[in-house]
Amino acid sequence: METYVYLWDSNKVFTSAFKVEDPLGPVPAGTATEPPKLADGEFAQWDGLEWSKLSSYPVPVLPEPPVPDWPALIAARRYQAETAGITFEGMAVATDDRSQTLITGAALQALIDPEYSLQWKTATGFVQLTGQQILALASTVRAHVQACFDREAELQAAVAEGSITTELLEQGWP
Repeated sequence: METYVYLWDSNKVFTSAFKVEDPLGPVPAGTATEPPKLADGEFAQWDGLEWSKLSSYPVPVLPEPPVPDWPALIAARRYQAETAGITFEGMAVATDDRSQTLITGAALQALIDPEYSLQWKTATGFVQLTGQQILALASTVRAHVQACFDREAELQAAVAEGSITTELLEQGWP
């Protein structure tokens, strides 16, 4: 007895058959019962239960691309901009959550004691800041963070209007 294996592609269209020398050996995935005899230009497609003859190769139905989770993408982009840091009086200042907390604490102390000053660590080393500089730094960081949230709100409005695009997501950040 001769044994044949029938193969089809990802669209379940018959592609080829081959003879199996050892019928007890492993049978490749994608095999099924014998397809119908085909004339030139005909194709056979397997639906899981039976073969169907087709007069042309089927156009695959592609799934709809997933809809982006715009609110999450916008929030993530806002956080990236918010924590990217700023330049204040020529020095790079971190704006991650911890740095914002430390700056807020220093600003509170500067409000309590106008003569307060401190050594502030930057990426290039320590700098001496007066109370007025600390308050200005805190105000600048706060404005940066608020500008990031304002941009997020603008983009969320674009989502609601249906006008959001990938390009808009990358534009307008402080």
